[in-house]
Amino acid sequence: SIAPFEELMMTPDEYKDLHSNQLKQWQEIVQQSDTLLQLAHRKDWSELLSLHAKRDEMLKQFFAQAMTQDLVETVQKELKSITEQDKEIVDLVKKNQDALSTEAQQLNQMKKRINDYLSADKNRL
Repeated sequence: SIAPFEELMMTPDEYKDLHSNQLKQWQEIVQQSDTLLQLAHRKDWSELLSLHAKRDEMLKQFFAQAMTQDLVETVQKELKSITEQDKEIVDLVKKNQDALSTEAQQLNQMKKRINDYLSADKNRL
């Protein structure tokens, strides 16, 4: 097999260092993705938004560089998992929005009933 261009320009030690650094970056991205899903299950939306922005920036930086050949298969496999986690997070956010909308409607109905009761009570006086 033919080594990618960037690997031909490196010594074996430089390649090992690059691979090690990229692997650490990727593992942190995977860890953050796991944490995002946990935050969504706990309904910790503010922390989720903050970490999501951070993880997206890390992904952008990670994919802006040439990846070592030894990392490609791992990234391809784990990227599928990250995509599935992100879909689950979106579903959880949507369910929460629906629940909050229903709750807001119920609160508005209750407020209207209280106002109706208070105005009826005033009319009796």
